[in-house]
Amino acid sequence: MKKNINYPFFKVHINGHINSEDFKNLRKFYSPILGSNAILLYEYLKDLGSADNNEFGFYDYDSLTYLLNMEIEKINEARIKLESVSLLSTMVDELDRKTVFIIEKPLDRNSVKKNAFIGNQLIKIMGKMNFEHLLGKEKSIIINKARHLVDISAKFEDVFISDDSPYDLEEVNSNLTETKEINKYIQEKIQFDTFKYSNLYESILKDDSRVFYSRMIGEEPSSNIVTLIKESRNNDFNDPCINLVFYYAFEANGKINSLYAEKIIQSLIDNKIIKFETVEKYLDDIASKKCKNFVNKKQLYKAIYVQNINTN
Repeated sequence: MKKNINYPFFKVHINGHINSEDFKNLRKFYSPILGSNAILLYEYLKDLGSADNNEFGFYDYDSLTYLLNMEIEKINEARIKLESVSLLSTMVDELDRKTVFIIEKPLDRNSVKKNAFIGNQLIKIMGKMNFEHLLGKEKSIIINKARHLVDISAKFEDVFISDDSPYDLEEVNSNLTETKEINKYIQEKIQFDTFKYSNLYESILKDDSRVFYSRMIGEEPSSNIVTLIKESRNNDFNDPCINLVFYYAFEANGKINSLYAEKIIQSLIDNKIIKFETVEKYLDDIASKKCKNFVNKKQLYKAIYVQNINTN
């Protein structure tokens, strides 16, 4: 997280299609958490990303102060809030000395129900009854979910801030850790949005596939997903390769369907495409023909990750 932008000239990319219904979800579910300044900044950046009247595609960050009638400190505060709930990713192009903002789609009602972090924040701010009213009329489901969310918060808050917490990712062995143990670790990470690797590409390379799945989806992996991961590993299809498939499945469909992911993985295994570099190239080639946006997004994360390795 950077409080200030080093390079004021910026470009905006929109990850996927964001429509009027998404803006309703933005105002409905995120306004209580983020406040009006962050919502205004999101909508304005989205407009810039959709515009095609800027010949060079770059804008001046400092000019937002008078365009939005907001002090630079307030703009930075709003930007950081958007980043904290994954509505905005801020990248730096050190070569061209530019900043790149990637606008992400807001969660919808069903996704908010499943997202422990957002759900708990809303309950904390507005109370359980207002939270239930906000989500709609499915009372029995909502009440159960709301109670579950609050219970998780009570259980894991002390564990999260403790220095001697036993659930550090480096101590979790992908082959030996019991499902119950990894799920408890995953719940904690979802709850407080504290996944170890902030860079998505580094997460693809280093995260246990159960953890990576949860990072993308915001919930624990189903038994079908756990079985798929286990069987893939048994066929020498390792976690970074599985994570790549999960990434593209999610970006293409907004979810990770176990049958869809299994079909891709089985096809790669059958064709003996099991090394990370060849899997990445194969998936990049296919995805770029359908939608270049999420390929470009991954490439941005990859470039920053490689650059950080080279400078350290």
